Amino acid sequence: MSGIGLPRSGPGRYAAGCLLLVVACVVALSACGSSSNSSSSSSSAAQSTTPQRGGTLVVTYQGEPQTLDPAIDFEGNGWAMEHCIFGNLLNYSSAPGAAGTKIITDMATEVPSAANGGITNGGTTYIFHIRPGIKFAPPVSREVTAKDFVYSFQRMMSLPTAPAKGYYTGIVGLQAFLNGKAKTITGYKATGKYTLEVDLQKPIADFLSIMEMPFSAPVAKEWVAKWGTQVGRHPLGTGPYVLSHWVASQDLLMNRNTNYTGTAGNVDAIHFQFSIQPSTAVLKVQSGDADLLGDYIPPANYPGLIASPQWKSQVVAEPAIALDYLFLNRTVKPFDNLLVRQAIAWSIDRTKIVKLLSGTGQALDQIYPAGLPGHVDGTAGQFYGYDRAKAKQLLTQAGYPNGFSMTLYTHNVEPWPTVAQSIQYDLGQIGIKASLKQLDRPAYWTLIGKKGVVGAGLNDWWMDYPDPFDYIISLFSKSSAIDEGTNPSFWWDPKVETALTSAQVMMDPVARLAKFDQIQSYIMGQAPAVPLYQELVTTLHSKRTGGVYMHPVWIFDYAHYWINK
Repeated sequence: MSGIGLPRSGPGRYAAGCLLLVVACVVALSACGSSSNSSSSSSSAAQSTTPQRGGTLVVTYQGEPQTLDPAIDFEGNGWAMEHCIFGNLLNYSSAPGAAGTKIITDMATEVPSAANGGITNGGTTYIFHIRPGIKFAPPVSREVTAKDFVYSFQRMMSLPTAPAKGYYTGIVGLQAFLNGKAKTITGYKATGKYTLEVDLQKPIADFLSIMEMPFSAPVAKEWVAKWGTQVGRHPLGTGPYVLSHWVASQDLLMNRNTNYTGTAGNVDAIHFQFSIQPSTAVLKVQSGDADLLGDYIPPANYPGLIASPQWKSQVVAEPAIALDYLFLNRTVKPFDNLLVRQAIAWSIDRTKIVKLLSGTGQALDQIYPAGLPGHVDGTAGQFYGYDRAKAKQLLTQAGYPNGFSMTLYTHNVEPWPTVAQSIQYDLGQIGIKASLKQLDRPAYWTLIGKKGVVGAGLNDWWMDYPDPFDYIISLFSKSSAIDEGTNPSFWWDPKVETALTSAQVMMDPVARLAKFDQIQSYIMGQAPAVPLYQELVTTLHSKRTGGVYMHPVWIFDYAHYWINK
C-alpha cells in the first residue's frame, strides 16, 4: 500500500487503502518467485524450537490502531492485532520470507483448486467449504456458518469508509449492489450451511490472495448490532484471542479465546502498551519490563544492538516486501521528458542511501522487492546504476546541458528527510539544483495525490498481498493515476494496461510471472519511478521470548510467539 491515504504499516512508514481491482491467487503463484534475501541478525525461532504455553507477552507501541474492525482497517499494526482476533477462510503460512506467502487453510477445509473441485467454470467459480464447529468468541459463542461470511462481506461493502471495495469489483452482482440496484450480491452466496460460493465475471489469477485479506473476515451480526459504529473498539471474531479491554492511548489486552480450537496461540494473553517512544521501548525490553518492540528498532539504536554480544541474538530483521522510491510526475515539466527521467535514474547513489539508513535497508534496483513473486536477484545494472557521466550525457540530450532547478518533496519523518538530502546532493552533481520542501505526513500524502502539483518526491508501497499485480496496478496504472490516487507519477501506458489485462486471466503461474517481468522491464525503461531501497522490518525481543520472526504479510505473528519459562 502506498503512502497516500490511510496508515498501513509500521512506524515511520504509512500506506494507504488501494482503490483497485479485484485480485486473488493460484496457490502455486504465491510460492513462486525469489527468496526473501533475509538479512536477519538472528532468528529466535531457530534458537528456541519448542513452543511453550502460558504467560503474557508484553508489546510496546508508540501509537495505537485507529480501529480493529477488519472491514475498514487498512493499517499494518491493526492487521497484526486483528490476525490474533479474527479467523478467515484462508491464511498464510507462519514462516519468514517467501515461505510465509504460501496460502494455507484457516476456517476452510481446503484451499480451492481445480483438482479438488473448488475452482470450476473455467476459473470463474470458487467454492469454499467451512469447517463445522467453529464458534465466535464469548460472549457470542455460536457456530459460524456460510451465512456469516455473506453477511460480513455485504456489511463491508455497505460501509462508506471501507477502503477495499475496489479489490472485489470482479464479483458477479457487486456493482449492482453498490449502485443500490440490488439488496444482495448475487455472486457471493451461501449454497449450504457450510458452503460459500463466489462467482466472478471472468477468471482472475490472484483471487485467492484477496480472499485471504482481513476485509472479508466473519463478524457476528448480533455483535455488530450491539456495538454499532463502535464495534471497531470492541472486535470479536473466531481467532485465538479475544479483546479483554482497550484504554485509548494507554493499553490493549487480549486473552485466550476459550472457544478457539485451532493450533495458534501460545501465550495466555497479549498486552499491548501504547504511547511509548521506540527509544524508551528499547530500554523497557532490555530491562525486562517488555517483551517485544511493536515499532521497529530506531535507526540510531540498530547498529549498537547488532554489535552487542548481549543483545544481537535478540534482534530480528527481515526485508519488508516493500519499495521506497523517487517518483517523477509526468504531468509536471521537465519530468514529462523521458531523457530527463532517465538521467535522474542514473544519478542516484543507492549505496550511499543505504549507508545512511544505518543498516535498516538494502538497495533496490527494480520495482519488485525481494520476497515478492517476480523479483529477480542479481539485476544490478540491468536497469539503472550509479553513473554520473551517463546521467549528464542524457541531460544534455534532453536539452538541459546546464541542468535546471526543481523542488524535491518529502514528508518530515525520518529517514525520508535524510534520503531526500542525499538525492539532492546527487542531483546537484549533474547540474540539477533541487530545493527541498518538507511537509507533515498527512499533508504530504494529500498533496502528492493531486495531478500536476508535485513534480518529484518520495513515496513507498507496502504490498497488500504477495503478487506483482498489486505493485503495477497500484503505481503504474490509469486506474490509479487520478486525484487522491496511488500513482503520484501519474504515469500510465496503454501497453501496460493491455499486458495487465492479459496477465490477470493467465492461470499458468510461470507464464504469468514472465508477463510481469516484461511489464517491469518496460516501465523501468520509461523511468516514472526510481527504486531506491527496501526497508528492513526489525524488532528487539526479551531474552525470555521465543519464536519471534517477521512475517512477510502480517509483519508480527503474535499468536506464534511464546514465553520461555
